Amino acid sequence: MKQAFVLAMMMLIVAAMQVPSYAITTGTLYCDGRIISIDDTAGEVISKCGQPTDTFQHKQKIVDDNYPAGRIITTVIVDDWTFNFGPDRFQYRLLLRNGRVTEIESLDYGY
Repeated sequence: MKQAFVLAMMMLIVAAMQVPSYAITTGTLYCDGRIISIDDTAGEVISKCGQPTDTFQHKQKIVDDNYPAGRIITTVIVDDWTFNFGPDRFQYRLLLRNGRVTEIESLDYGY
C-alpha cells in the first residue's frame, strides 16, 4: 500500500513537471505599489514602472465592415513591451495600441 502511494505521488510530480507555462491575460499590473490598468497611457506606464526591458513596435491594419459607405481600413501603431522585475517576480507583457494599454499578460518568472 505504501509503495503504491509513493508511486502515485512520483507519477503526479512527474506529470506536473510536464505542464508547459502559458501567459495569462490579466487586467492589471502592479509596479512598486502603483497600478497599471487597461486604457492607461504609455506615459503613465513609464512613470509608474520605468522603461520596459524589451520593446517591439509594428503597424496593424484593422478592417471595419460596419459602415454604410463600405469598408474602412485603419492603421494603428502597436507597441509590445516586456517588463522584467527579476527572478522572484513574474515578467509582464503589455500591448499598447496608439499609445494606450489594451492588453496585459503575466509571463514566466524573470531573470
